Amino acid sequence: MKLSLIHWNDVYRVSPQRLNPLSDETIDVGQFAGVLNDIRDKWVKERDGLTLFSGDVFSPSVESSVTRGSHMDTQRHKPRQELIGAIAFGPEKPPYRIIPCKGVSSWEEYDVMEPVLGAEEDCGDVLVVKSGTDFRDLSELSLELESTPTGSVRKKIIKSITGKRHTILPSSRASGSMKKLLETLLSSVSETLKAPVCKTTTTIDVRSQYIRTGESAAGNWFADIIRHAYDDALCMKGCGVSDGVFICAGTLRGDSIYGPGIVTLGNILEILPFEDPVVVLQLDGATLWDALEAALSTWPAQEGRFPVISGLRVSWDSSREPGHRVLGVWLLQEREESDNETEHSRGTTPSLIDAECIERTSEGRKYKIVTRHYMSEGHDGFLAFKGKPLLIDDEVGQLMSSIVRKYLLGSQFVNKMAGMVHHDASSIELQPNTMAAISRRKRQLVVQHWKHAARQALDWARRSRSHYQDQLSVCTTEHMTSVDAYNGEEVRRGQYDIRKNHRFSQDDLPVVSPEIDGRLKDVRG
Repeated sequence: MKLSLIHWNDVYRVSPQRLNPLSDETIDVGQFAGVLNDIRDKWVKERDGLTLFSGDVFSPSVESSVTRGSHMDTQRHKPRQELIGAIAFGPEKPPYRIIPCKGVSSWEEYDVMEPVLGAEEDCGDVLVVKSGTDFRDLSELSLELESTPTGSVRKKIIKSITGKRHTILPSSRASGSMKKLLETLLSSVSETLKAPVCKTTTTIDVRSQYIRTGESAAGNWFADIIRHAYDDALCMKGCGVSDGVFICAGTLRGDSIYGPGIVTLGNILEILPFEDPVVVLQLDGATLWDALEAALSTWPAQEGRFPVISGLRVSWDSSREPGHRVLGVWLLQEREESDNETEHSRGTTPSLIDAECIERTSEGRKYKIVTRHYMSEGHDGFLAFKGKPLLIDDEVGQLMSSIVRKYLLGSQFVNKMAGMVHHDASSIELQPNTMAAISRRKRQLVVQHWKHAARQALDWARRSRSHYQDQLSVCTTEHMTSVDAYNGEEVRRGQYDIRKNHRFSQDDLPVVSPEIDGRLKDVRG
């Protein structure tokens, strides 16, 4: 008796992709589906074979930054695989109301740390099939089975396994139905890029000559957003929240000026196109100093390594020789100051103050620094980061564009709920943390009714650690359908109509005001 299997794993992108950077030839998921169907058509009976998937599916990819993984759910079920393996990278709160209808049961209250009998005794003799990534390859397997003696626990055992690896080529036949679905999905993604995600009161200037030679408002804003993206995960590890962010200006692309006014999702993805995850390193003071010296060493050349920071204050002197330009590094902390000027104010306005001078030493305290995986591997001159302990690695890290999208969606959701002043809050099923975030936002809205207090409210919203934590948390615990321009529910049902605009009030859009605050000060500037 023979059992036929098809296996593939780790898929992220459905759009056409080049196999060779020097060639214009591409492949896509439509051709993958065509190869898969050709193999299945050779089976005597379709039910006599299994199509298996395992690994990452929902992200990370720039497409998933737009759809939050919804388009992958459609792609994953289209080939009709009978078993889904370990989905190692999925949404923090899967859409339970949707996934069960696809045959996937809930994993709530399942102890993922429970030992599996026999697993700890694996001596390396277990055959594992790994079948490439991104719809580029798949494995065709044939298991020869034989019957066991009467009374055995297993009725059949595997006698032999043969396999063949299939590589998707530009010349591979495409599945007509998948090609049509792909066109619809890519059109929906393209349309969503036009959707507004925030309003900015100032310009977001990411021109190279500006962001690669000095502190920039845009760099500060993006760094502030990602600083607290992993605070929950770090606290669960017993590490506490992150201490700061250290990325480079080359992270920000677009080379343009956006705003004042509406900023679209497409604008955000133009600025943040890279697909390496954001990670967290554990660094000593000496490593931080070395990395800063490396980042500032090529000034005034417009190198991508110029630093972008959050949670830190750096004083440097551009007139000094490279390698000796950093004058001091300080860890910042939030301090709440009482405001006695008006009874109408919120009562406290946080400000950032120097909490600790970071010495250039490998001894003493270690700092939790958010950065890019690309930089953590020592690229772009950041050799100081290479080999340092990872508290959040690239296997679980998220794309910077995904984090920013979550923050903006969460902000819009909180604004929408806070604006429903006449709605009975008890009738809305929201998580306790979400209700707390909404309450804080309502207090800010009250403050903004008074002109002399509006600036203080804006400062609080921009700088407060709880503000960034709130918005990121809300996006992972609540359904964003009411504010998400990409209607994932319709896409998963195969009913997306590009002619229908997913409407929401622009009054709910978050208002941002990126600014330069002196966190990266050139004393000769």
